[in-house]
Amino acid sequence: MLGKVTTRVRDLYQKHQDFFLLALLFASFRFLALLLFEPGGYVLDWSGYYVPGASFVELSDWGYYPVVHYWMEYPPLFPWLSVIVYRVSMLLPLWRVPELWYNLLLGSVFLLFEVGNFALIYAIALQLRGREGALRCAWIYAGLFFPLMTLLFWFENLPLFFLLLGVYMIIRKRPVWAGVAAGVGFMIKFVPALVAPTALRVLPKTSHRLIYTLTALLVVLLIALPFLLTNATFFMVPFLHLGSIGPWQTIWAFLDGYYWGGETTPLETRFDATAITTTFHQTSLPYLLVALLFVAIFLVLYTRPVDWQDDTKAVAFCGLTIALFLIFSKGYSPQWIINLLPFIVLLMPNLRGITYSLLLMGVNVVEFPVALILLAQHPWVFVLAVILRTVLLVLVGVELGLVLFPTPRAKRYMGLSLAGLVVLLLALSLPLSALAIRDYTAERYEENAYREAMDHLARQPVGGVIFTDQKLYHQLYGFLVRRHGLYLLDANDHLPVALARLTDRHQPVYVLYTGSEDDLRVNPAVEEWLSQNAFPVGIQWLGNARVSQYSTPASGLQESPTVATFADQIELVSCAFEAQPVAAEGTLHVRLTWSSLAVMDDDYTVFVHLTGQDGHLWAQHDSQPGGGWLPTSSWQPGERFIDNHGLALPRDMPAGEYQLAVGLYDASTGQRLMVEVPGQEGPTDTVVVAPVHIAPPGT
Repeated sequence: MLGKVTTRVRDLYQKHQDFFLLALLFASFRFLALLLFEPGGYVLDWSGYYVPGASFVELSDWGYYPVVHYWMEYPPLFPWLSVIVYRVSMLLPLWRVPELWYNLLLGSVFLLFEVGNFALIYAIALQLRGREGALRCAWIYAGLFFPLMTLLFWFENLPLFFLLLGVYMIIRKRPVWAGVAAGVGFMIKFVPALVAPTALRVLPKTSHRLIYTLTALLVVLLIALPFLLTNATFFMVPFLHLGSIGPWQTIWAFLDGYYWGGETTPLETRFDATAITTTFHQTSLPYLLVALLFVAIFLVLYTRPVDWQDDTKAVAFCGLTIALFLIFSKGYSPQWIINLLPFIVLLMPNLRGITYSLLLMGVNVVEFPVALILLAQHPWVFVLAVILRTVLLVLVGVELGLVLFPTPRAKRYMGLSLAGLVVLLLALSLPLSALAIRDYTAERYEENAYREAMDHLARQPVGGVIFTDQKLYHQLYGFLVRRHGLYLLDANDHLPVALARLTDRHQPVYVLYTGSEDDLRVNPAVEEWLSQNAFPVGIQWLGNARVSQYSTPASGLQESPTVATFADQIELVSCAFEAQPVAAEGTLHVRLTWSSLAVMDDDYTVFVHLTGQDGHLWAQHDSQPGGGWLPTSSWQPGERFIDNHGLALPRDMPAGEYQLAVGLYDASTGQRLMVEVPGQEGPTDTVVVAPVHIAPPGT
């Protein structure tokens, strides 16, 4: 017995050696992908088959099981398979990623069925095209991306197996196995049962059709009976739920005014039978008419004369049924497309079929995650993707219809239509991509945590922006680089040279600070150098970011000797500012020289005011000496300090002569220090340094 089996296996391998080698690579590649690849890539992590802490399988930890204690949108086989695998995975010690064993075990189960799908496609193709054509179909399917992607995060490969098994058994005239496939598949998802009408046409004998029907019904009843006896209401949810929710992600949803994807019901509400009929949007579309249209089109095609004993036409009608279902379905999810891809491969194993497959997979990726995740606030991409997917489904449906009812002229027209569609998509790809990138940038800008700081910088004069945190630099680079020069600096021996070059190149200079670890390490050295070698203009906290502005004069400053004594503690030695008139909307650069007369306990703040002849304050800058890096409490008698200030001049400032005034105050109390100026009667709290001439803006 064993020898006969060994001989049969060896003969089978010799006969189909190329397929077995391809199948080995197919299975090993997918297993390693399950272990090492993360579905969603860099866009969205939807790895695994549940979200920890929110999955129905974890309810089994508390003794709650699907269809028994809570309802599901699907028939019971998939939920119960998932729970069983989850309980088995609990026997293995947890890894750092707690869902590892569950995902790997459940994915391995799905992989067995996906390998079965691969084998069934080859087996069906053997019936249609012989060994060479079957191998061609196998390697085309092996190269398709979506079946692999679906294997990594969803269970669609499981019902697909029973769909293809049903098709294979139908064309092999095996009514019992075809009925088993239909019954089991129906209790996973409804799609495998869609080939039942084809079976009733293809099976040649009335007894075969009766056996097929009774077998399918018996399998459904045997699976359903325990759940009907336990909780019939929850068992019926997949039928009731589909009828109660509104359309989503289809042209029917657009006609209903809904431009978004589907939503799932929270787990906590699934214990309540009254929550079954809830919907995620109010629907007014008479979908019954849409369903009747589907039935009418299907019956017209179903009742036309067809050679049902032609295996190719039988498979084509199964594929056409799937295409019509996807077109007229109330809702849609991208993984559903893998139910149609095998039929495209089987019936069009050529450039045309590959083109349809690539376009359908591409538009599904655009639909999700690109449109629904990356461009969630701009539905035009989603709408275009759904319309294009519908057009492609119609074209594929027509192609499959032409297999049933061949018309040479129509086939040529279909080839021209597909070529025209490809050319149109290529022509539109660049402008549409540009629009999508624009909208993507706008969405990321709106949700950026530092939008207030970016808004502020967008209103400021063009200059250089200094970052001391690499993550912040990366996060804001794409938004700011078109207007400002951006620089990432680190605390090292080259920092002074880099800052000197930067201030020579840009006027003004901005420094962004968010309090990160890198900011705390590098920012003080940057701001201290700029405070001593440039002119601080202002500091603003904008949301959770601080923006400091520094400026450098275009030419040298004219020094004006000034002698003023503040509270017998500090002496103002000199004041320097631009010799030429400064234009409104520019920056007035003021350099003060202080001398310490005594040891001080307090840290005083310097104010520099620019006032009109009428006393109106037009510009000012307040800070501790040296931008806060030279606090007066650290001064020793006899020391001198350079203190730079930049005054931002408003655009509406009239041209003319203004007074530059300087003073000191205690920021904790607001009390100004009294100042004595030689030749000036009595003490005051402000010293008028010199007149300053302001020119019109733009001069």
